Amino acid sequence: NPSPLAWHAIALGIFLLISLLYCSPMLEGKKMNTPGDTRQHQGMASEKTAYEKQSDEAILWTNTMFGGMPTYLIGAPQPPWFLKILNRIILLYGKARPLSFILLYLVGFYIALIAFGVRPQLSIAGAIAFAFSSYFFVIIIAGHASKAIAIGYMPPIIAGVYLAFRGRVLLGAIITGIFLALQLVNNHLQITYYTLLTILILGIFELVHAIREKRIKAFLTAVGPLFLAVFLAIGSNLTVLWTTNEYGK
Repeated sequence: NPSPLAWHAIALGIFLLISLLYCSPMLEGKKMNTPGDTRQHQGMASEKTAYEKQSDEAILWTNTMFGGMPTYLIGAPQPPWFLKILNRIILLYGKARPLSFILLYLVGFYIALIAFGVRPQLSIAGAIAFAFSSYFFVIIIAGHASKAIAIGYMPPIIAGVYLAFRGRVLLGAIITGIFLALQLVNNHLQITYYTLLTILILGIFELVHAIREKRIKAFLTAVGPLFLAVFLAIGSNLTVLWTTNEYGK
């Protein structure tokens, strides 16, 4: 039987093959039409984009929306460079949409199922079932790119929390922190809200379980690093979150 590492390599190969087959017109040089929401975003950001190309200076105000508004939600302020670069690498530098979205769905859910102790063979099948949920393709066609990406990062975040509660505290906290930070980079707080609701339900279940089995110390040992990971993920995106909050008011 193949080793776990070999199974992960096999899974990645299968996911890449499936993504390429599904998006085979890309191999002929074809591209998906620019969705309506994406065109609207380009229009909103047109003044900002043109100005920054000419001056190499970021601007926080544009006159092309609603008679004038902050640019907080159309490209400024920017997240930390290392998170931005990591996000771009995972999304294949934005050059292979929608293949990159499908691959993210597949790999993200595969990571979650492996963390939950599911056999690699079943994890591959489960990841395919998740990735090809019809709604995920609806939002891609609609141009909800940040929503699609945030959903892709959701399973690994939950997987990290689960691992922490199963004794692999450091690994779980690192996975949760990295993928939560990446999810926040894409600034789709609706999906982050759903992610935190799911984690809250999981946390309540784990707390009840810990009380019944008298493992409160182990529970708190997991919660501490997880809170630190969440704090760092939020802190790394604080500029974006703070200005979004200010804009909402």
